[in-house]
Amino acid sequence: MKKVTLLILLFASLVVKAQNTATITLTSSKQGPVNVTLVQEDVHFHPNLGIGLADVKLEPVVSVNFNEKTSEKSVIQLNEPKMMRLQYSGNAVNKTWMLFLQPGDDLIINFAENADPTFAGENANYQTFLKNYFLENQYQYLPVFGYKPSQIDNKSVVQQSDSLKKVRTEAFEKFKTANPVVPAFEAYVLATTTTEPSLTRRAIQEKIMRRNRVTKLDAAQRKELEDFTLSDFKILADDALLSQAYRDELRNWALIPSTRKFPLESDSRYEISPNALKDVYAFSKEKLADYPKQKEYLLTYWLNYAATAIPTLETSKALLEDYKATFPQSPYTEYIAKLIQTKETLQAGAALPDIQLLNVDSSAVAVSSLQGKPVCMVFSFSIGQHEPGLKAFEDKYGQKASFVYVSVAPGIPFRTWKQYAKDRPNAKHLWASDEVIEQLKEKYAIDIRYPFLVTDASGKIVNRWIPQEFPNNKTLDAELQKVAK
Repeated sequence: MKKVTLLILLFASLVVKAQNTATITLTSSKQGPVNVTLVQEDVHFHPNLGIGLADVKLEPVVSVNFNEKTSEKSVIQLNEPKMMRLQYSGNAVNKTWMLFLQPGDDLIINFAENADPTFAGENANYQTFLKNYFLENQYQYLPVFGYKPSQIDNKSVVQQSDSLKKVRTEAFEKFKTANPVVPAFEAYVLATTTTEPSLTRRAIQEKIMRRNRVTKLDAAQRKELEDFTLSDFKILADDALLSQAYRDELRNWALIPSTRKFPLESDSRYEISPNALKDVYAFSKEKLADYPKQKEYLLTYWLNYAATAIPTLETSKALLEDYKATFPQSPYTEYIAKLIQTKETLQAGAALPDIQLLNVDSSAVAVSSLQGKPVCMVFSFSIGQHEPGLKAFEDKYGQKASFVYVSVAPGIPFRTWKQYAKDRPNAKHLWASDEVIEQLKEKYAIDIRYPFLVTDASGKIVNRWIPQEFPNNKTLDAELQKVAK
């Protein structure tokens, strides 16, 4: 009896495992200098340096170098259907194909000498269909459609995009007659098929409006582009969130009515105003009441935006209270609450949190040691970021204020960074390790949209939330004028 019970338990565990995994085998007809990687598009919010929560995580799950072997088999964790990017690099060829995988799949991907993949195994027909009709995104079709960047009018591209939509639709109807199709796969195909032509049409029309120039659109032109979205977009099943084009257009569709009710002033530092954010949050909650995944997706997105992109706290606090009541089990509530608490400690007049950084000579530098002169602290998310644009400010205020460039680019070794960090009179460069970057996230709420911080000579914050502004940073200039007296 015990043996029977053990066999039953073993069988049950194998069934559960199969329901939560997929098996992928990558093979090549012969060895060669080729790398193939399968990257999972995991659509869920996760902490991302500089922007708070990102809505999709790109995670390599299988990789093989065909110069070393011709086959690689891997079992990946998969609890629900996911989109994957199959990336091929080698022999002067760089290509990406979209795949659709779900729990229980056992997929074999074989690459011929010409880099063409063929598929076998469970749901292989899905992958062949995507390979034949879907590139990674709509912009990859532009050169295929004859798009010419130097040409203002590319209207023929729009016609070809509409033709592609028709071809995809007809091909999918035919595909369904021969293949059982799960709802998530159908949702991805329909969402991408209906959304991409609208995005292409809008992009081409905007180019015509701008006439190949860097120029600001007037109100009538903006309205014309927005009307494309309002007339074209349709809410689809929740699984449509698998499509990046659909997610982007979902946010755009929800936001347009709110920004029309609460238009931005020309000198506004915010992409979305506090009033517009409150309005679009309420709009999303109402319009997506019957679409729980999309409702949670959008409300999380707007809450994160309020907590990261707006310096004032009233909006994020109000939205967080509603969010907690609407999604009491959400894993994102604690993250946003901690971010708001951090921002509360970084208001004008507060002491700057003390953190240890490294100088170019490897010596430790405490932030508290920078007192004595006003400081313009610059958080650089890449090597040399912001320095050319701030050179004029260094010349203007350098005698009365110090400029401190803090490298917060993760993964860049100290020895690499210091080759490019050249101190100047009144300009200092400091480096943060990955561990210290985490401290800066927790204590300084570093954000790529607000990379500038100004303190007075005693180390008290004058303004932590100074945005990037182009071509001239009027906000930073005004704050430096306050302290450089």
